[in-house]
Amino acid sequence: MADAAKAAQAAKEKLARTKVYMANMFKGGVIVAVENGEQAKIAEKLGARGVEVVAPVPKAPALEFNTTVTADPSIVREVLGAVVLPVVGRIRYGHVIEAQVMKACGVNAIDEHEGTTNASDEVVPKADDTLPYFAGVADLKDALCAISAGASLIRTQFKEKEENPKVEVTVGILNKIYGEIAALKTKTEAELKTIAKDGRCGVALVEQIKRLQRLPVPLFADGGIVLPTDVAMVMDLKADGAIVSQVVFQ
Repeated sequence: MADAAKAAQAAKEKLARTKVYMANMFKGGVIVAVENGEQAKIAEKLGARGVEVVAPVPKAPALEFNTTVTADPSIVREVLGAVVLPVVGRIRYGHVIEAQVMKACGVNAIDEHEGTTNASDEVVPKADDTLPYFAGVADLKDALCAISAGASLIRTQFKEKEENPKVEVTVGILNKIYGEIAALKTKTEAELKTIAKDGRCGVALVEQIKRLQRLPVPLFADGGIVLPTDVAMVMDLKADGAIVSQVVFQ
């Protein structure tokens, strides 16, 4: 029984490492949000590391800025057929069925996106899934929770319900996360355990981050990233990459 449990744990850890390895293929570049195959071709031609299929925000008074809408499966398949780049499918936070639809379409990764149309208060179960998942965070505590839940790539999370995400907010989140990571160097063992408890993760993860002085998964900037200078700025702040808004095509 003990041997079986050890084997199961080893298999789970191997799967987690494999998914992070898959997510690392995006590092050092940009993922471009696209609404169709033509935009995906442009992104590929200009050197994107990947594309994320999104749907236009519906133009309705009842819908707020941060409403997340999942792209139609036919558009996802169109994008998959248009490029050889890795394709990310965006789903609403907690929407298990949308995750299944994206997997059926054949995407290479899934971005569980927060918004005003969240399907659940609980994340999609992802630790045992074979695809890497993206998760949005606003601080180190969020990142610990997301990684513990199985996220393989972390992106900054824009929470303000304004008309447009602002790159200054994204920069602030990056600075906050790296500041909190740097602060781990002076924490006692008891303090590290408290941080782990607040982040709903094992203390080993906190100790790993303290030792590495970075997250053990890629950290991407997301929110208000449109211009090449925006990308350069967040990369200079030690982001592993950036997600460029579909606004770039406007």
